[in-house]
Amino acid sequence: MCIIVDTNTLPSVFDKNSDNHAAFKDVLNWVYYGKGKLVYGGTKYKNELKKYLAIILEYRKAGKAVYVNDADVDAEAQRLASLLQHPDFDDAHLVALLRVSGCRLICSLDSRAYPYFTHNMFFEGSSKKPKIYTGSRNKELLADKYIVSICLPCEKTTKNQRRKLPLTGKS
Repeated sequence: MCIIVDTNTLPSVFDKNSDNHAAFKDVLNWVYYGKGKLVYGGTKYKNELKKYLAIILEYRKAGKAVYVNDADVDAEAQRLASLLQHPDFDDAHLVALLRVSGCRLICSLDSRAYPYFTHNMFFEGSSKKPKIYTGSRNKELLADKYIVSICLPCEKTTKNQRRKLPLTGKS
């Protein structure tokens, strides 16, 4: 199972002192202890990740984050932005990352972006539409049924892997 964490929720996921950490700690624990993997890629997203990129890279080294080629994500984001021009559609890079990776779960607090994360123009059929994790009420989304090929193999994190991973938000 893999998840894209929108930069607006990164502090809530990784920082135990964040006001929203209680609502998002399950995402961190699921990746840190369970089968979850973070998905990242694309120039814009990586630029937005600057503060957390070192942490994400440690997760990648431990096999708990998956990198998607920047050029592929960037090209798809540009294509999507040309298809749909709307003032609220400012996260084409995240929709592109969902499409290129095949990831079916995104963690976000950007309610303006929600319609685009699941828009019929971008995701045909209900089985391909991503789900949106908006807080602990969505804990059931952190499940094996959302594993996609880019994240295989998906195994629970070993003790050896956990020793290498930063856990700033452990709860």
